[in-house]
Amino acid sequence: MDGDWVIAKKGAPVEGVVTDSDPGGRVKGVASIAVALKQLTLADGRTVAISTNPYSKAAPTSRKSDAKKIGIGAGAGAVIGAIAGGGKGAAIGAGVGGGAGTAATMATRGEPAVIPDESLLTFRLSAPVTIMQR
Repeated sequence: MDGDWVIAKKGAPVEGVVTDSDPGGRVKGVASIAVALKQLTLADGRTVAISTNPYSKAAPTSRKSDAKKIGIGAGAGAVIGAIAGGGKGAAIGAGVGGGAGTAATMATRGEPAVIPDESLLTFRLSAPVTIMQR
């Protein structure tokens, strides 16, 4: 709004770009995504180029699920080792199973970074925009 002049209506279409995308590391770091707006549709249907600072979103950490993978591997290895070789087999199996769980954790990436549909995002113009009234 500029006084009583409606420049762009609420919910006006915008176009943007993905400015950065990082899948995250296998053990360290989480995935992230950043988007910025490049075009705004005005109330009269015209479009205007805009430049905004990016909106960034990081994926949740996977520490809990990583710990579960390692723990489940160690537990399963201990059970199999105990069946095969008693107490000593259980200790060896736990170590082998824990190693397998660790290897599985290191071989997979964490959760992806997602901006859910209908999310409310806030952008700040990074350059002035001049709009002439018709």
